[in-house]
Amino acid sequence: MIPGIQDKKERLVGLVDCNNFFVSCERTVDPRLEGRAVVVLSNNDGCVVARSNEAKGMGIRMGQPAFEIRDHISAGRLIALSGNHLLYREISIRIHDIFRRFAPATADYSVDEAFLDMEGIPSTNLRAIGEAIVKACYDEEHIPVTIGFAPSKTLAKVATEVGKKQGERVILLMEESQWLPLLEKLPVSDIWGIGRRIAKRLYGESIYTAAQFAALPAIRIRKELGITGERTWRELHGESCIELSHLERPLQDSISETRTFPEDIDDYDYLRARIALYCAHVGKRMRSQGGQCGEISVFLRTNRFHTERGYYAPTASGRFDPPVSDTPSLTSRAVKLLEQIYHPGIGYKRAGVILSRITPICNVAPSLFEEIEDENQRRRKALQLMKAIDSLNRNPRKQTIQLASQLSIRHLGHNDGYSSSFGPAKEI
Repeated sequence: MIPGIQDKKERLVGLVDCNNFFVSCERTVDPRLEGRAVVVLSNNDGCVVARSNEAKGMGIRMGQPAFEIRDHISAGRLIALSGNHLLYREISIRIHDIFRRFAPATADYSVDEAFLDMEGIPSTNLRAIGEAIVKACYDEEHIPVTIGFAPSKTLAKVATEVGKKQGERVILLMEESQWLPLLEKLPVSDIWGIGRRIAKRLYGESIYTAAQFAALPAIRIRKELGITGERTWRELHGESCIELSHLERPLQDSISETRTFPEDIDDYDYLRARIALYCAHVGKRMRSQGGQCGEISVFLRTNRFHTERGYYAPTASGRFDPPVSDTPSLTSRAVKLLEQIYHPGIGYKRAGVILSRITPICNVAPSLFEEIEDENQRRRKALQLMKAIDSLNRNPRKQTIQLASQLSIRHLGHNDGYSSSFGPAKEI
């Protein structure tokens, strides 16, 4: 028995996790992928970053280099897809909106995970709530999810992982008798919050399972692992120590969009269209966080493996005063920066846009040469316009309104993985 279990009140937490999220997103676009062994590759198609259950059954490993699975791909046993992160972000936003409909408070932990604060909700209602979330996610977005409920965040994480392995969509760990057998089977390295370095140290002390870790005296845990280790220890005892507010993502310091092209590109119009598209993506992400940026950077990269040509990696940056958040302003500046670094006759393998100096959107003091009322009015109009456009473009597979500079990509004959994501659109 693990000592020190606290008296549990009706304050429970859930962790909802989207199953094989990237692959599940791809299946919403192409239902023919259902039941097939599918992997999603990293941005440069270098390694596996997501696997379907069928691919896992073939022994495909997370992070496995793509060249090691070429035989499976060429033989038709495995389907490999380049990541479509715009699609994943858009579906993630909608999935997290569903979570918020069912819980008093939520904390988005990652693109495919969220903690649910179920304080005040009777534990007898949790299974029904969990099943309703599972049904809503699948019916509305066709994304399968697993939910674990427990007295602490760490135990909820354990519950969710168990549910995914056992094929159960809703798991409840309400009593010590329910979670102790699971901790006895859980490697200490798999405990949420225990990193590789700490796990190696625990192995050296013959501590191999989560149950063995939880059975250690609290004073020893605090002495050797500090307050963070003690919090994890207490969480395994059913005591909630990690507040949901600690997990909320603050406004990002920078937001970027980059892409590796399937072939070297020296076409300026193509590169300009790519940069315009990246500006639209990062601008929308920034606005979804309530942010505005004071600086934008554009970069180009040539192919590192074409050594006879030399490696060329130019970058140009520009400031905004005052900060901006609307796509036309971002695109206009980015195209000017591209003109500074582009050289004809050089084939580029990669391009990207980075937004930095990000702050919350608010009325700011303009420069000495601007009228405050005029500037704030311009900013309000720009925000209203972008809010309307973002709403119309909510579906990542049908971009209703785009800048004309983005649309020119259709006539250039290149494909770097974005073309299939967009349907007919209106120009602005």
